[in-house]
Amino acid sequence: MKIKKLHFNQLRNNEHFQCQTEFKALVEEFNAATLNIEPHFSGMYIPSYNEEDEALIKIVKNSFTNERSDADRGRDLTFRGLVDTVNGALNHFDPAVQVAAQRLKILLDTYGNVAQLPLNEETSAIYNLVQDLNEKYSTEVGQVNIMGWVSKLKADNEAYEALVTSGYEEEAAKTELKAKETRAEVDKVVRQLIERIEALIVIEGELVYTEFVRRLNLIFDKYANTLALRKGIAKAEAAKKKAAESQTQDEAQ
Repeated sequence: MKIKKLHFNQLRNNEHFQCQTEFKALVEEFNAATLNIEPHFSGMYIPSYNEEDEALIKIVKNSFTNERSDADRGRDLTFRGLVDTVNGALNHFDPAVQVAAQRLKILLDTYGNVAQLPLNEETSAIYNLVQDLNEKYSTEVGQVNIMGWVSKLKADNEAYEALVTSGYEEEAAKTELKAKETRAEVDKVVRQLIERIEALIVIEGELVYTEFVRRLNLIFDKYANTLALRKGIAKAEAAKKKAAESQTQDEAQ
């Protein structure tokens, strides 16, 4: 019996908090003590959950922060789409494309998950990454056919930076950063709880946990489907944009 994986960091703020609320309610329904996770749940998860709640309340009150949050989330999703496309090309039928994808993966691994960096650092990291992709790795970018993703990431990053430049509010930035930090902390604690439950299933048997895990997997499936749908829409939009760019080039010739 395994608890399904969910990429919490890819959820939007409200989705993330709602998912955590459902997780919290499920644990309370089955009783944290009965699940043998009481000290960790009450001592670490609940305080982190409450901090995320407070951070999101402050964000909702600030429209400028909402715009920045949307722009940041947009570039995060584009970055993830670019990474996923490169990873997919590792299994391409053309060996030359596979080699190019391997080189790009080394570059992406060097930069790491830029979406988890503090906001200003993320802006700089994406700027440098795009520059490397367009210059040092332009051949590989062409071979793997991710020019559209690179252009979109550049545009998304510039859109975020333009928002900051045009209406920077220090307090709003602190609030947004706080929300990102609290989300990361909640994610860490949830993963620890899940690891503990899975270990207890192995040690103590499935009986106590069977229904809990079934219900939890249903919750995670729901949010995984949301992410999959969003990813599909993003890919469709990228394909549409690429087709439009190709048509424009053909007409120009």
